[in-house]
Amino acid sequence: MSFSYGKKILFFILMVIGFIKTDAQTQQFPIRMEIEKDNQISKSRLINIVVALQNNGSESFTGNLQSVLPQGYKAISGAQIPVNLQKGEKKYIPLRLIADTNAKAGSSELKIQLLTQTGNIISEQITTHTIEVDNNLMMSPLSPIIFKTSDNETISVKIRVSNTGNIAQNITLVCKFPDPDNGNSFVEQEAVIGVKKDSIFTFNYQPSKSLSGSSNYTINISGFRNPEKEIFNTTSVTVQNIASKQRFQEPQYSNFTDPSKNEITTSFRRMGENLNMYQILGSGGFNLPSGYLLLKANASLFNNQDLPVLTNTNITFFQGNNEYNIGSVNRIFETTLSGRGVEYSHNFSSNKKLEVGLVDQNFNLLERNAFFKNGHGFFTKGSLNTNNDDKNLSAVYVYRYDPYEKGKHHILGTEGNYAFNKEWKFNTKLNAGLSSYDVQDVLKPSLAFETTYRGVIDKYDFNGNYFYSSAYFPGNRRGSTQIQQNVSRSFGNYTLFTSFNYSNFTPKYYFFTQKQYSENERFDIGVKFPSIRNVNFSMMYQYQNESSNSFNNFLGSWFDDKAKNVDVHRLVESFTWSDYKSRQSVLLSFENGFVNYPLVENPQFQFRFTGNYTFKKFNFNAIYQKGSFYLSEYAFAYQFNKNIDYERRSFSLFYNNQFLKQKLNVSTGISYVDDIIYGKAPSAFFNAKYSTKKFGAFLNSSWYNYSVGSLTNNIFTLELGVTINIKKSALDSGKKGKIQIFTFYDENNNNIFDPEEKPAHDYIVSINNVVLKTDASGTAVYKNVPFGNFELKQLIQQGWYYDEQELDLNRYNYPLTIPLHQNGTLMGRLFVDYNAATSVEFDLKATSIYFNILKDNQLVQRFSANDEGKFTSFLPTGNYTVMIDESSLPANIYCDQKVGNVSLKAGEISKVPDFILKVKQKKINKKTFTN
Repeated sequence: MSFSYGKKILFFILMVIGFIKTDAQTQQFPIRMEIEKDNQISKSRLINIVVALQNNGSESFTGNLQSVLPQGYKAISGAQIPVNLQKGEKKYIPLRLIADTNAKAGSSELKIQLLTQTGNIISEQITTHTIEVDNNLMMSPLSPIIFKTSDNETISVKIRVSNTGNIAQNITLVCKFPDPDNGNSFVEQEAVIGVKKDSIFTFNYQPSKSLSGSSNYTINISGFRNPEKEIFNTTSVTVQNIASKQRFQEPQYSNFTDPSKNEITTSFRRMGENLNMYQILGSGGFNLPSGYLLLKANASLFNNQDLPVLTNTNITFFQGNNEYNIGSVNRIFETTLSGRGVEYSHNFSSNKKLEVGLVDQNFNLLERNAFFKNGHGFFTKGSLNTNNDDKNLSAVYVYRYDPYEKGKHHILGTEGNYAFNKEWKFNTKLNAGLSSYDVQDVLKPSLAFETTYRGVIDKYDFNGNYFYSSAYFPGNRRGSTQIQQNVSRSFGNYTLFTSFNYSNFTPKYYFFTQKQYSENERFDIGVKFPSIRNVNFSMMYQYQNESSNSFNNFLGSWFDDKAKNVDVHRLVESFTWSDYKSRQSVLLSFENGFVNYPLVENPQFQFRFTGNYTFKKFNFNAIYQKGSFYLSEYAFAYQFNKNIDYERRSFSLFYNNQFLKQKLNVSTGISYVDDIIYGKAPSAFFNAKYSTKKFGAFLNSSWYNYSVGSLTNNIFTLELGVTINIKKSALDSGKKGKIQIFTFYDENNNNIFDPEEKPAHDYIVSINNVVLKTDASGTAVYKNVPFGNFELKQLIQQGWYYDEQELDLNRYNYPLTIPLHQNGTLMGRLFVDYNAATSVEFDLKATSIYFNILKDNQLVQRFSANDEGKFTSFLPTGNYTVMIDESSLPANIYCDQKVGNVSLKAGEISKVPDFILKVKQKKINKKTFTN
């Protein structure tokens, strides 16, 4: 027999002996053990367990009750508890356990064993304790404010992330630097934070010259949990420029995408084979001691003309509540006034505004025609409650001379907005016109009325627009009647909607006698069904009637003024599907019905399919149409071939993307259209735009080809341009001054700069949110500051401080002398008084304990102790109260003396009485029950 085989037999014999011995002990001590547990155990870290022991044997029992616990759990009542049970006795022994903060989340097994005096196990019970998952994370900047002294200084942002939960977490921090030259620059860092651990993340960035020139800007930091990218916290860091010379910048200047930035664009455009155009356009503004000037220009020159075209070009002067403009004027009232002219407006303090203007209706500012030759106009407008969109009123008078009608038109109108509540809002316009004509001896009155509303009645959404103008009304919508009414309501996941549209256009002129008539009616009613797996479906019935005499010459009725009409009944079915993860979407629309054409006896079938598919950066669109949907389509098709139904096919594919950190935008596409009107017409385009803060360039090109019968033509257009961005100024219409700052060390506290006292160089001064640093002579300059009130905010540095005050800037040069006074130093410390044998477990970090400093019952400062439990603060002289923030004390820690008083004197160190922290004592409860 081999040696290994003998070992196996020996091991088996020993197991049998051990089993027999254990069984004998169990028979000798027939102890019954049961565990009773608090039902609320899973919601607390303090665990109460009651062990019931019953001695069913014939002899007394002496042993120990032992707790076998996983890591992070401790027995407050001791690892082993002596047990004495007489014959037939029953006892209830309470056990108190605690789960430390480092105990793992989830369910853990807790073993309770009954041991003999020799340590043999005679009974064992297992219970579980569940700790809920805590994924709390705290994020805070080490320095909420970073002071920058030079343009080439690297910005270093440090963020502390603390895992106060009970599971390790994988996170990503994203830091956004708002650099105007590079767009928003994003920097990411990823890490795993252990339980009760913290980590410091450092983001370094070299700002551009434009960003360095800003007086202050904000860096935003966001924290995400991986892999779901769930955001858990956000914070921000402010960067302050402490240069000794700075210009005023409004808060909104930090928005680097402001469309009003100063820029100049030049471009060359080639259209077809022989047409070239050169263009320059731009805008810019600069401050004046009182107000500012804003300039806009758009000039173009074609190779086949000598006179440049100058449009949308003007000079505007803003001064206080006044605005003066000369150059291009474009005002849209019920009649449009556009051309070269002047205008003036004034804003009153009570939300009232007055506007007047004179316009010579010449499109080109450089037009050689005499002023007023091609028509002219005048307007004046008054407004009330200009800053209230819900309740306002305005009135306008417009005079216009029309050389084509040879008429003088006067229009007096009013417009008002009124909101009864959040659901019901109305807009109403009423205009009365009076016209006289040079040729006809007639004085013609006219009228125009319009109202728009929206509201809700019993969950029905209503909105509508109604317009009417008389036939000779001298406005943009002459002789028109328009009605638009929409109603919708949701029934659960279903939406029912209906709409009615009617328009009639019958204008009249004294110089044009041919009758014009056009009328359209349309009625829709439909339902939108609930979504099923990202699929939406809707169905709608539609009736449409179009009647007009404008196309009679295409239909062979050259001298017939009788209107021709098209009416149709159709169904419209729409399907949409979208998937966010794959970035796809589909839209399918089917329109089908029967139509009556003017020169066809029987109804004809018509059909139109529209499909659109989007995948990431691509978009594909397709249209197929059979039959004319509009009278114009029928008339043009009838002229080409009256025996063929109108048919149209259209396909297009587009692509759009950004490259080079979103600086380069490329957009391109191809299209193909085939119908009886336009023939076969392929086309394509390619556009590219490269943009930075200071420079931009663009390329636009397109190609279009059409062939109808024997007529074929190609058109190619190419445009190249360059944009130069000029640094934007903070334009202000009011008066502006310069604050000249001088700081000195006022050693004798008389607030006067004496000969023996020294200027304070490299000292930081804060005015509102702008921080300046004095130069070697103790001076700093703050320029282009609008008149008004500013706050000189207190900053304590180098043992010196200045008093806060309000500044009333009311002159162009404002000297500001700031005497610095020596402050006092406040010091204190923390002590922990505890007995390791009797105190409960505690976790103490001095840096997490905060103090509040009050003066005259007003909070003036809040800070925390350092790692050694010490704290220091520099404050102006006076009496202060220092209070410990009890909410910042960790569990099981308390402080009897929570308040300390101290008096600070200039140049002296004053100590606060020590704060003594105490630890709670252990409590052990034991109950014994006997039969």
